[in-house]
Amino acid sequence: MKRIKVTSPQQDKTISRAFDGFIKSCKVRNLSERTIKYYSFYMAQFMVFLDTSNISNTKEIKASVVDDYILDLKNSGKFKDVTVNTSLRAVRAIIYYFQRLGYCNQYKINLIKFDKESKEPYTHHELKLLLERPKTNIFSVYRNWVIVNFLLATGVRVGEIINIQIQDINLDEAMVKIRKGKSRRERYIPLTKTLISILIDYLEIRQHDLTTDYLFSNSYGLKFREDSIKHAIAKYSQRRGISKTSIHLYRHTFAKMYILNGGDIFRLQKLLGHRSLEIVREYVNMFSNDLKKDFDSYNPLEQITGKGTPIRFK
Repeated sequence: MKRIKVTSPQQDKTISRAFDGFIKSCKVRNLSERTIKYYSFYMAQFMVFLDTSNISNTKEIKASVVDDYILDLKNSGKFKDVTVNTSLRAVRAIIYYFQRLGYCNQYKINLIKFDKESKEPYTHHELKLLLERPKTNIFSVYRNWVIVNFLLATGVRVGEIINIQIQDINLDEAMVKIRKGKSRRERYIPLTKTLISILIDYLEIRQHDLTTDYLFSNSYGLKFREDSIKHAIAKYSQRRGISKTSIHLYRHTFAKMYILNGGDIFRLQKLLGHRSLEIVREYVNMFSNDLKKDFDSYNPLEQITGKGTPIRFK
């Protein structure tokens, strides 16, 4: 009796077919559309490199190929080290999937080490200019001003603010529900008295449907895309004479001012929606020089003794 030959999964697996399987796996695991787009974007970038290297089979993706890819990104001069790691994280997840299914050999992929750049938050002077209420009846300018106030008061991510619906705002309880955080966990952030007052005025002016409308929409009343709201806020900043245009910088500014005003890092972790304290600790390290300000006023030894006289050794 003739045996039926079973084709091993390690054989004849093209990279494109293997990646299709990876995307299917992502959908089965119910990963967000944003995450799937992230993998697709950086895999497309990786496949361009593989194509120029005449690599089309998963078995050919070896550790040396990944090393060459890293060097190619670095030597191109187009990418910062942090961007190289962003790409590498996506590629690593995909290759590890290939490895688990036996499509390629097992090996470890490490992120590159680099010195993290300190991001300078908005200064007090810049915030005063950005938070000055606009003297115009153009709704988009007024909306952008409300967005800036919201960002500074809550520290939300750009991917979160565009998904906030009007029904997520509870003015009576002074809370906003963040329904699509980075970790896909809902969380609640308190609303300050100033922000509540601003939102009340904003919602009275804005024509809306409480059940379906997003809190902030584009000029056509549709949901903002991330690139669109980034562009809108960047343009708003430039018109106010501010050279810093990063929308994410409001998150850093929120974290810095929260820490310097005496907020504890455990609450900050919850407010920012981080699973661990690792990134929150980075904020503390980032603002270490600012923490020296008024240090004597908060120092327990100074408060108890009221002296602060240094000990001199002979």
